[in-house]
Amino acid sequence: MRSLRFEPLFAETLPEIHALLSASNLALHPAVTRVTLHGSRGLAGGYRSNSDLDLSLIIDAHGTQDLESQFQEILETTMKHWQSEIELDLAVIFDIRNCRLACFEQRNWDRRFCPQGGMDCFGLYKIQKGFNGLVIDAGIQVKLMYPCLKIWQQE
Repeated sequence: MRSLRFEPLFAETLPEIHALLSASNLALHPAVTRVTLHGSRGLAGGYRSNSDLDLSLIIDAHGTQDLESQFQEILETTMKHWQSEIELDLAVIFDIRNCRLACFEQRNWDRRFCPQGGMDCFGLYKIQKGFNGLVIDAGIQVKLMYPCLKIWQQE
């Protein structure tokens, strides 16, 4: 596994979480192009000792391979290598509206980056927290995922 070069702003903004991720053997499938951090261990703050770590693994979902198998493999790659007592809460995120997921580049909600209005406007694959596969029309509102922080991007 390669070591990840996190975004400099991540280390500056959240040094404790940066250290946790640096020491936990975070591994990413080659299809992952960006990673964002959400929730209480992110910019929202206020995490408890038993809080999980919310990461969105963003991919470009193109190709002919069975996408659900690829999504499963992406999640398993990260979970299999994870070495921390802190539980990961992972989701594979992919573009379904040809917006290039600009909202995941922003720290705070800005409607200008979501011309569709921010409801169920991206693809989501999750196998934890009561989900088991593709999450479709679940009423997910983009503005509720904020604040978020891009912590890694493929070079």
